[in-house]
Amino acid sequence: MSSAWTQTLRIGSCTVEVREPMVPVRRVLVLLPGWNYTRRCWCDSSRICSLALAKGYRLILLEMGKSIYASATFPETRRDWRPYPTLRTLLDTVFTALQENGYLWPGRSFLMGLSTGGRGVVMILSHTGQLFRAGAALSGDFDPHLDPRDALLTGWYGPYGPRWESTDNPLRLSERIQVPLFLAHGQKDRIVPYQHSRRLYQHLKAKRPDLLLVYREVPDAGHDFSFWERAGEWALTFFDEL
Repeated sequence: MSSAWTQTLRIGSCTVEVREPMVPVRRVLVLLPGWNYTRRCWCDSSRICSLALAKGYRLILLEMGKSIYASATFPETRRDWRPYPTLRTLLDTVFTALQENGYLWPGRSFLMGLSTGGRGVVMILSHTGQLFRAGAALSGDFDPHLDPRDALLTGWYGPYGPRWESTDNPLRLSERIQVPLFLAHGQKDRIVPYQHSRRLYQHLKAKRPDLLLVYREVPDAGHDFSFWERAGEWALTFFDEL
């Protein structure tokens, strides 16, 4: 299903694309890309955008470039990565502007991300209270201690050290989440090991037993849109049932 109209906005350092459905708007879905994916990756490589539009979701696509949804840039951050949006960009500028202009509806908006975008879902929900109704994080990286040599983390935060534990640790920050969360990961993921999502699920079950949490771990799935399309459909069903 194509959108009724599309508008592209520049908000701070982030390019934002808004797509309206051809049916009455019921909800809003913010789709987060992974590292170095374009904002349109969800729409170009899967059916998720067309399915969501048919359900009456307004789509909001964010151009994040080589961002890992870090809270800020740091002295150690690679110089060529510093222009990309950060978590602070989204919280202080993008989401505020979208709300003020009537595009993002508190309590009726949902968040879905793949790969580092899944990390972004957890980071965002940890700071936004009940702005979003629920989130879905697919194939995300959440435990920085699983790979102390991770090139994306060292590129943003510098060498492995105390900052990895105290700054932007999604596993710890997730304890603040106030809304339902859907997680999915493939066991054949060679880019982001499935243990990231399993540990997040186990951590939240222990620390936040009150939180509505669903986790699907798929034996035959990798780090690709074949899986993300399937998992994205499950996530939309999860959202529909709330």
